[in-house]
Amino acid sequence: MKTAASGGRRLWPCLLCAAALSGCVTPQVAINPHANFSSIQRVAVVTFGGPDGDIAADLLTQQLVAAGANVIERQQLSAILSEQGLARSGLLDPRTVKQVGKILGVDALFVGTVALSQPSQSYVVTNNGKGSWQSVTPVNGGAVVPAGPLLGVPNSQVFTTDAQASVVARLIDVETGTILWSASMSYEGLDVPSAMQGIMEGFVQSLVPIWPSLIAR
Repeated sequence: MKTAASGGRRLWPCLLCAAALSGCVTPQVAINPHANFSSIQRVAVVTFGGPDGDIAADLLTQQLVAAGANVIERQQLSAILSEQGLARSGLLDPRTVKQVGKILGVDALFVGTVALSQPSQSYVVTNNGKGSWQSVTPVNGGAVVPAGPLLGVPNSQVFTTDAQASVVARLIDVETGTILWSASMSYEGLDVPSAMQGIMEGFVQSLVPIWPSLIAR
């Protein structure tokens, strides 16, 4: 529980700091030094594991297509995986990856996991009526946005935290089963889809300089 000294005076600095950080966040990226990205011409995005995995995969697909990538339609991918009795999550084993690649005629698969998918939350803060905070519910992460007083509750203030998402993604060569590219990123937004949108934009931007055959210039 935070008291008057630590509550109200720290909320605005938290807001400004989080806003500044969210505008410059980039993914943590690892690239296989032996990867030949020029040989990857056609890809598929498998449903990600974790909460809202379908949303994450759909948004990555959208960003890849917008960048000029040749991507298999996800409904077609899901139908084939279901027909073949294969897993739909991002936890495909090397044998399955190769089998899927052969069936779909793709060179690589995007797989991944949504580690965090947390919607925005609101908190009621009350004070003692003398200008100092009496109690503030702890907020773990996310920008804190003042939303005005709560009607019917004297000396109160409603604060709302941003939605948060954290995603890990990998690009796997279907022929060898090796990881060509891996990235992780956390981001905040007004809601979960907008937070994930920021992550997928970051992922695709990290591919642009290393994948000229896939990304349209």
